[in-house]
Amino acid sequence: MYNVQSKTIDNIPTVFIHTEKFKTINVKVQFRSRLERDRVSKRYLLSRMMVKKTGSFDTESEFLKYLAHHYGAHLTSAVTKKGRDHLVSFNLEFINSRFVKEDLNLLEKMTEVLKDVLKTPFDYGVEDAQFFEREKRLYINRLKGLKDNKAQKSFENLLNVMFEDEPYKYLSHGVLEDIEKITLEDIKDEHEEMMKNDEAVILIAGHLDEVTGVSLKGLIARDETIRLPYEGYSFKEVTEKEQTDHESVEQAKLNIGFRVNVDSTEERMALNVANQMFGGSATSYLFKNIREKESLAYQIHSQTDIKNGFLFVLAGISPDQVEKAKSAVFHELERIKDGDFTDEFLSETKHLMQVNRNEIVDKPKGLIALVYNQYLSDSTDGDWEKLLNKVDHELIVKVANQIHLDTVYTLTGK
Repeated sequence: MYNVQSKTIDNIPTVFIHTEKFKTINVKVQFRSRLERDRVSKRYLLSRMMVKKTGSFDTESEFLKYLAHHYGAHLTSAVTKKGRDHLVSFNLEFINSRFVKEDLNLLEKMTEVLKDVLKTPFDYGVEDAQFFEREKRLYINRLKGLKDNKAQKSFENLLNVMFEDEPYKYLSHGVLEDIEKITLEDIKDEHEEMMKNDEAVILIAGHLDEVTGVSLKGLIARDETIRLPYEGYSFKEVTEKEQTDHESVEQAKLNIGFRVNVDSTEERMALNVANQMFGGSATSYLFKNIREKESLAYQIHSQTDIKNGFLFVLAGISPDQVEKAKSAVFHELERIKDGDFTDEFLSETKHLMQVNRNEIVDKPKGLIALVYNQYLSDSTDGDWEKLLNKVDHELIVKVANQIHLDTVYTLTGK
């Protein structure tokens, strides 16, 4: 079990997640701003630079050696998108001092590390130019590598077609074509913008009996608390689109995007459950019928963005089975729209979702992510369970009939 307490430290919302499950303490600093093309690539590159070189450590190896010396402390950065927003996070995990025999305040040591990480880009200068160019080159190579992954490339192409004039088409790690023109001064400006104007939240999880707000003071400080609205995209009427591209691929990639007209927490939960029944689990219709029974797909699953009301089907299939597989996907969706599923299947799906959620809170990063989502939506575990329990046969059918086909994208052989 765990309990959550919130404080405001230096005008930064700070969430304390008390649990005795973990021998480590995890401190996460989360930044959130609108997802915009002219910022997303800079933010990703900035996040990677910040965890590799700081004011106190000139090289990544020196930095890693220091963390390893402190009982294997581990620092990571990550980017993601949520709703209409782009998130940059820094997570530092280290052993709780109560399990260390020597007299060492690891929380104090590690918060000093985080302060160093968060402050350093303010001081970037000409001596950091070589480091910046190296990281930019690594970034470009990474995105080029993703382009070589046909499944990743086809999904990105689906987003470009489906969200032609919407920021949602930009992936959280940025746009390859924008990277070359980024300068070190751009990185400094983006860092200043993030530190001053992003919504910032500190989350700390672990056995926190001896942890007080004093230990986190000065991590980030502002003159006032910044809280941004958390919202998704509004539903827009669809104009069905279809595009097929040809490359040298042995396995065709079929990607289908839907927009869903959901406007309440009850309907979003029902969409979540419907997705699990449709293709989001190993017991789903797409997996059992299209992959296992009909052998129409090497792999197939559906995923949903319930905040924005989007549903995607991603499949790898034989090039000569594209049309048959596409029809089969629509057939399975129609079954749910028609209510062609048992209450037993619905109950099993909801139970599986509850089990998966329980597994999430057994890991520090999962627990922190869960609590952060609750922070954004101003909800609790109890709210989630009540919403899940309310989902019934009638609500699933209602929401399923609000799923509208938007785009079919296929990447297949020449």
